[in-house]
Amino acid sequence: MTSLWMMILMLSVSISAMGSMSISKMRENARFLTDKMAYELNLSMMQYDDVYEVNYDFINSVRYIMDDVVRGYDHAVDRYYDCLDYRNEDLRWILTETQYRRFMNVDYFYRPIYTTHDNWLFRIYKVYRDVKLFYFDKPHHYKSYNGAHSRLNHYAGYYKDHHQSRYQHEYYKGDVKLRKEKPAPKMEEKRRPAKANGQKPSVKNEKRENTQKRFNNSRGNDNGRENGRRAARSR
Repeated sequence: MTSLWMMILMLSVSISAMGSMSISKMRENARFLTDKMAYELNLSMMQYDDVYEVNYDFINSVRYIMDDVVRGYDHAVDRYYDCLDYRNEDLRWILTETQYRRFMNVDYFYRPIYTTHDNWLFRIYKVYRDVKLFYFDKPHHYKSYNGAHSRLNHYAGYYKDHHQSRYQHEYYKGDVKLRKEKPAPKMEEKRRPAKANGQKPSVKNEKRENTQKRFNNSRGNDNGRENGRRAARSR
């Protein structure tokens, strides 16, 4: 009975990670990842809240492209690496130098997503299998944060711009980018579309446009909700 229950839990985690997950599932995954980072890296409460924002923004930015990443489409892999690099660069300005070095040495933090067969999953659930285990309460803005500090609103990076006013510690000054490695996000058993005559398969413009539309629509809906909240508070 216990093994059956564990299988059900793991299946629910797999399903929640696939495809265009809901905002509530996105928040749950961002909180679970952040909670374990706070536990292992010994984050302060301010760091905990900021890291949650960064993880939320990252998951929100990739949730509509990961199916194409699994299929091996170059445009999706490129977008994934852009989003991952933005995330890791933002975290540089939140974590101390010591914390960041530890963060880089833990794959399920530094490279949080992997694929297996036709699925994409969060690596953290392979280590922390109890999906109900949390060491800390929810971030104070768990339900209200909606991407206000993301790169869409702060091109140079909100956390970089506000580092001196929020933190006084030394930050990691080395290279944090993974994009140069290019072969998808450390994919496991990665499956690519079949090649014809040894040539790389082309991606149709329609496929690119549909992916971009899904991505833009999700952002537009999220921004609309945030503007509605701001308008309500100003009344």
